[in-house]
Amino acid sequence: MGVPKFFRWLSERYPLINQRLVENSEFDCFYLDMNGIIHNCSQKEQKDNIQTEEELFQKIFSYTDHLFRIVRPRKLIYLAIDGVAPRAKMNQQRSRRFRSVKELEKIKTVVNETSKLSKNEISFFDSNCITPGTEFMKNLSFSFKKWLENKIKFDPEWQQGCDVIFSGSEVPGEGEHKIMNYIRKIQKFNQNKSKTLRHCLYGLDADLIMLGLVAHENQFTLLREKLIWKGTQQNIKPIDSLKKKNQPAGDEFHLLEISLLRDMLYLEFKPKESWRFTFNIERIVDDFIFMCMLIGNDFLPSLPHLSIASGGLNLLVRSYKEIQKDSKGYLTKKYQMHMGRVELFLEKISNEAEEFFFCQNEKNWGGNGSTLDYKESYYSSKLNLDYSSGKDKKRLEKLKSDYIQGLNWCLYYYHKGCPSWNWFYPEYYAPLTSDLKDLKKIKIKFTKGRPFEPLIQLLSVLPPKSSIFLPLTFANLMTDKDSPILNFYPNNFKLDLNGKKNLWEGVVLLPFIDQKKLIDTVNIYGRKESLCKEEKIRNCFGKDVVFFLDSFY
Repeated sequence: MGVPKFFRWLSERYPLINQRLVENSEFDCFYLDMNGIIHNCSQKEQKDNIQTEEELFQKIFSYTDHLFRIVRPRKLIYLAIDGVAPRAKMNQQRSRRFRSVKELEKIKTVVNETSKLSKNEISFFDSNCITPGTEFMKNLSFSFKKWLENKIKFDPEWQQGCDVIFSGSEVPGEGEHKIMNYIRKIQKFNQNKSKTLRHCLYGLDADLIMLGLVAHENQFTLLREKLIWKGTQQNIKPIDSLKKKNQPAGDEFHLLEISLLRDMLYLEFKPKESWRFTFNIERIVDDFIFMCMLIGNDFLPSLPHLSIASGGLNLLVRSYKEIQKDSKGYLTKKYQMHMGRVELFLEKISNEAEEFFFCQNEKNWGGNGSTLDYKESYYSSKLNLDYSSGKDKKRLEKLKSDYIQGLNWCLYYYHKGCPSWNWFYPEYYAPLTSDLKDLKKIKIKFTKGRPFEPLIQLLSVLPPKSSIFLPLTFANLMTDKDSPILNFYPNNFKLDLNGKKNLWEGVVLLPFIDQKKLIDTVNIYGRKESLCKEEKIRNCFGKDVVFFLDSFY
């Protein structure tokens, strides 16, 4: 997942970026962010009466084969499933999985009350099993490798000289970022070659658009299902392409041309009068990616009062154009921020964004409110922080430092790969934009660290009602009343809509996982030595698998 509603905003502002898929489209490299396919197929499980794991796997394989035959890559197909994610992503994963269990409980209640079948005859699919380290994901990776081996041996369509690489859930990293790491390797290998490769990346995640931009490739395309918009996120559905197997690919898919989006950004930001520095489209693209991060992503909350629905991206674009008239350069240089210019930009957007909300809420103070009242109200209600007395000054400074470090973490992650596996933003809300000052004093430093072991990662993201996906000794740590970490796993939690209309947009307020306490508890009570062979395999990391016509390694 990525920036909410980002794709729709782009499509409405730059409609030409969406192109029809035609039969003679040619691509050298095809990348599949597989988790979108896995979730989409699993959501249809009940509807299609799929009863077994094997039947679900076959549906996933069929859709993968369908995409391969549409794109027909000439040189490479790279299939990536999410592995253990950086800690910065786990807070968001944890929120989704806790909310998912609550939604499943509601579905169970409705079905059990209305169905004529007994409870024992009704099965429900808990999508939380689609998490690295579960038996489901281990089985899927194993079956996927066997299926790919079979396709390469016996299917002529897969024997046209195209390399096949599979990165399963046992390989650490988010699927889309494993893909980006591989693209960076290709770029390094091809930097002295004149021929440009044509890249195609499949996925519905809006984050893929920004990753396509950050690749800075001349020929980069996203393959996406056409969506049906019905006003809410739950009703944004891809057209089911498997319903009409004989329909043209252009009727079910379209292409989002990153090269055309780059052209649109060039026209959007091209100065109408002379700038004080050289106009460079690559730097403009990088600054645009940075601006989008301020709206919020999977790693950081958005700045207060900035959302696409309320015109936040329009404000960012307009403010950027205005400050560039007098600026001496760009906001970013690849994965680095220019703190002085970023501070000027933040000051510009805070003047408009916060003033608007201050005026809206002034009536709550009887017309006698002040900016200070507004700030005190925000920090007190969202962060339990005393803004005016000064006793929480150090905490506010840390909040500001953590957020700016988070922006740097995101830039580095998009441009070069994960700068730290263990860093995370330790709050659910961002500081007010007007308080992001004196940024040059903030020191940016990350420790690389290492990814969580898969089973410890499951303890970090799963709710107690999904403890069945863990070995028994680990599962007991989530449910046993004497567990030292029981407070990490509440059965009930608060949901803050935070000004949004839809429940799925709300902030799930959960206790943050204490990494040291979690690992120490597992080492003392988890009894790793008692894990069976299969459980030990689930707790190990793997590597990408490369397939050839007669073998694979």
